[in-house]
Amino acid sequence: MIRSIIFDLGNVLVNVEYERFRNKLFEHSVSKESYDNFFLNGNYRLLGYEAGEISTDEFIKRCVSGLDLKMSENEFAHAFNDMFSEIRPMSEIVRKLASEGSFNLFLLSNTSPLHFEHAKDEFDYINLFHKFGLSYELKSLKPEKEIYERAIKHFGINPIETVFIDDLKENCLQAENFGIKTINYDKSHHIDFLVEFEKIIYNS
Repeated sequence: MIRSIIFDLGNVLVNVEYERFRNKLFEHSVSKESYDNFFLNGNYRLLGYEAGEISTDEFIKRCVSGLDLKMSENEFAHAFNDMFSEIRPMSEIVRKLASEGSFNLFLLSNTSPLHFEHAKDEFDYINLFHKFGLSYELKSLKPEKEIYERAIKHFGINPIETVFIDDLKENCLQAENFGIKTINYDKSHHIDFLVEFEKIIYNS
């Protein structure tokens, strides 16, 4: 029997539209080459912000400096958060599940303090979860096995009574190594997801 449902955040509960962020940087004299070198070739992840290794202030300073940005630190923070929008079919599911109260609802995400605090403020349904498993607090990133070990303990769940929904296959595969049922979510095929989801949570 499924008792717990874990959702990913990006491209499961909210769309992640990097183009909006990128275009704002382009408007402030950042070249495509500089952007690609910094954000697409690993520098962003290597900064360790999502893994909780540096503070928000340090992250912003490194980005402004590394990209030679012609914008203030506050302007950068605003631009960095301006990449999300609601995935309404999934927000409706979260609201319905929270209203029914039949399952423990958790969120497990590779995210940063800037992004997560913005998501909670901007999208009310994010606050319906019982607990959050955030990479910067758990000091590890999906699909590293450590984040699953820590999340299982943090949530207090039985893996075999749990389903995990993530848009990346590698994250699902690692969760399955812990006995968790998974659904690899594709927002362009939401109807297919619904069929699989209802089959798992109501027939397992």
